[in-house]
Amino acid sequence: RGRGRSSWSSQGRGASNLDTGNRRLENIASVSRSSGVEKDGDALKDHKTQEEYREFIQGKLDSFWKSPPSTEQQTRDAQENILILIRKLREGIVASKRNDAFAVEVCETSLYIATLFNHLKQLSSILPYFIPHPSDSTAEVLSQQSYSMCAIFIALINQLILGYPSQTLYRQSIHSIPDLLLRRSSKSHRWISSLSSSLWTNNFSKSEQLTRRSSITSLLDELLPDSLSAHLTDLSLSSHSSESNHDIARKAFSHAVDMLRVKIRNSAWNIIRSSYRELSCNANSETRDWLNRSLSLTVAHSEDICDSSLDIWLKEKSAAGHIRSKEGVEGRWVFC
Repeated sequence: RGRGRSSWSSQGRGASNLDTGNRRLENIASVSRSSGVEKDGDALKDHKTQEEYREFIQGKLDSFWKSPPSTEQQTRDAQENILILIRKLREGIVASKRNDAFAVEVCETSLYIATLFNHLKQLSSILPYFIPHPSDSTAEVLSQQSYSMCAIFIALINQLILGYPSQTLYRQSIHSIPDLLLRRSSKSHRWISSLSSSLWTNNFSKSEQLTRRSSITSLLDELLPDSLSAHLTDLSLSSHSSESNHDIARKAFSHAVDMLRVKIRNSAWNIIRSSYRELSCNANSETRDWLNRSLSLTVAHSEDICDSSLDIWLKEKSAAGHIRSKEGVEGRWVFC
């Protein structure tokens, strides 16, 4: 019985210590805000504290994925909190001038999470990490570059999204990446070059083909090898975290492509609205196939045409006042 009380007491102390540690990490000062003045203001410059903080953030992420908040506001709040924690860690790493596999993993995770959360402010601050400065020499870029090509491509796709329809920043970025890092003859370079060209020329059918599942799956096999753990060998994180990063990288890439498809879809719709007075969308009509391709309404992660998506799209646009069903003619829509 005495041993039972001792065991219970030690477990209680362990839980208490864990709670205290979590509270300390939750409230740890930001390097950029404290400037070393606040208590523990330089704590995140310490490498061991950084790694402990990264594990703390991973716990927050795991909880978010496993038990998503029930309301939209709660989701936004939880996402904002996670992004603040990641930003604080990134600032600590930069302030400590840390430049190893751990620092790379944190920056890549920042990019992946900001992409999945559609957080434009965070994306704007993190994208420059992955794109060489135009004034950097090839030797400087190659000596400094340690990010995965998947992360670099997610950054490039985000630049296409943020600047759409302008491609100024994207073009500066793609031209600043030396050939030794990204071969112009590689499948990945051909893919993103074709994609940017199709966007520039409003070739919506081509854009849809390039962003289909078959295209991005084969591309990810090249950009993100299965041996991601080799990329994280110096990390003190668990193998579970490495596997999670691999999955999050793939999800972030696919999500970025999906967000680009939304841009393409809205642009194509505006052009269609200004070019036609009516649409005939009878079952099995060529117009339906054309609209599915032009509006990228094929399911991005499937080769199947999701025909119901077109009907849903048209009903949504009818509710928005863009079109109306032509009275007495089934499958006929008139632009307003």
